[in-house]
Amino acid sequence: MNHEDAQFNRRLAWLILVSFVVFASAVILRLGLGATPYDATDSAGRPMGFNDPLHGEHYLIMFRNFNLTDLFSLEYVYEWILLAAQVAGAGVLLNCGRLGARFCVWFFAGQAALFPLGFIALPFLPVLVGSFFTGRMDREGFVDIPFILAIAQPVWIVTSLTIAVRLRGTGLGRILSRVHAFLLP
Repeated sequence: MNHEDAQFNRRLAWLILVSFVVFASAVILRLGLGATPYDATDSAGRPMGFNDPLHGEHYLIMFRNFNLTDLFSLEYVYEWILLAAQVAGAGVLLNCGRLGARFCVWFFAGQAALFPLGFIALPFLPVLVGSFFTGRMDREGFVDIPFILAIAQPVWIVTSLTIAVRLRGTGLGRILSRVHAFLLP
């Protein structure tokens, strides 16, 4: 792998950082909300009940109530697997020259098989993000759906597949032509 290809591949690590920030935000908000009592209100007196719309200050309350030790509960094992995949992905990407381009492509393409529920959640991601930024999100939206899965996994799958398609290096020509033929018939 030449120097330019290696530098380009390392820059793709920024995509992993963005995916991690989305993952961390989803975890913090969901666990913070779980630690927030139903009768909590913001400074304007707006409640954080089950169907009450959430406002900016409510999200700050959720961030304040987040406790990292809650993440060690057995119910969040899949989140730890997603975190490990992101850390491993960063390591693979930063060492792509030593590991080989083919391994790197298969690692990132394989993430879709490791997190198949992210494909199911992918069509709902724009709706969730829209609800979040338009003030229509409520406590029910965080609790009734698997919020972390619905936000973080689709972002990780899109990130991984983007990296798999965009990676550069020796021996990738045949792999990339197959991927492009599959994605763009």
